[in-house]
Amino acid sequence: MCIRDRDVKKIIDNVKERGDEALVEYTKKFENVTIYKDKIQVTPEEIKEAYNKVDKETIEAIKFLANNVKKFHLAQMPNKMWATEVSPGLIAGQIIIPLNRVGCYVPGGRGWFPTAVMMSVLPAKVAGVPEVIVSTPSAPDGSVPAGTLVACDVCGADAIFRIGGSQAIAAMAYGTKTIKKVDKITGPGSKWVLAAFKLLQGQVEIALPAGPGEGLIIADESANPEWAAADVCIQAEHGFDSSGVLVTHIEELAYAVQNKIARHIERLNEYRRKFVIESLKKYGAIIITKSLEESINFANEYAVEHLEVMTKDPIHDMQKIKNAGGFYLGHYTPLSTGCYASGPNHVLPTGRKAMVTGGLKTADFYKTVTYEYFSKEGLEFQKDAMVKLADYEGFPAHRNAILERFS
Repeated sequence: MCIRDRDVKKIIDNVKERGDEALVEYTKKFENVTIYKDKIQVTPEEIKEAYNKVDKETIEAIKFLANNVKKFHLAQMPNKMWATEVSPGLIAGQIIIPLNRVGCYVPGGRGWFPTAVMMSVLPAKVAGVPEVIVSTPSAPDGSVPAGTLVACDVCGADAIFRIGGSQAIAAMAYGTKTIKKVDKITGPGSKWVLAAFKLLQGQVEIALPAGPGEGLIIADESANPEWAAADVCIQAEHGFDSSGVLVTHIEELAYAVQNKIARHIERLNEYRRKFVIESLKKYGAIIITKSLEESINFANEYAVEHLEVMTKDPIHDMQKIKNAGGFYLGHYTPLSTGCYASGPNHVLPTGRKAMVTGGLKTADFYKTVTYEYFSKEGLEFQKDAMVKLADYEGFPAHRNAILERFS
């Protein structure tokens, strides 16, 4: 166990044992914010007041984009229940049962993210989860940023708590006097939050823990180098450990993008500029391949979180790519469209997890449970075959339970 994991385990154990008292102490220690046990939960009055602190245009933008996300995730929902006649007298099927309580972590620190609220709360609500809670770090004065509160209200969060970091994950996993234990936790976070996710696997279900942001662009001769240069910076501005990569078989495009990136970095504010410069130094690249096919092969090996396909025929080329968290197709779909609630979920697999999974979805918040119903005739129709296999496998109680109904 690494030093960070050991430190996080101490936090988890302390929250498990001391509950709200530990949450208050860690909020003061790590965030230098004083809160009290009876103020951990955001009040309805605070949510109402938040609407007076956010300009009308931003509120309308939150509502508009939240509706996109809701529509998309509604389209992901299957039929709640279906059945088929498997054989004469046997009806079998499937029923969708939503989880009972879900916890959504909304990060802070490097910014405040109403979009992160949409991406976790709305899929859970669409799936039918009756209780969805949000935990998020507070601002230095102990308040929760107004935009986050508005987004929580628009998306239908049932409770909001001003707790951040690994202590928030521990609180939702074990429960405290104020914060109820949840069945599943979702949301992005810092390396400390990710460590808590890892350590709490088994205690609580974790829905797609997402690490540092990753962006990859596949481009051909149709790509605009100015746009590609701007897009390389998108994920890199998330933090010092994010990436921005361009892969192309067009050498002149590669050098044109390289020459234009500096201009796009200079356009950023000082806070984000530092992230982009450091991230691109460590995790940025412009890669020249021999062909579009080789670029696609590179993308399949990379298994990146966000993949832009800036080619003449992006829909055709997308179908050759097997490993990506999310696709952004064509010249007018920078991956920032996904970050700002175009509809599909932007909580996507990182660290090459796209080799085996896609992004967060409505199905992450319900259980698919099968059922079967035999009539007497239906069981009689199959009993000989079932009994034969029960005898072969050595399970007499199984055999007897079937034959008893015909004795």
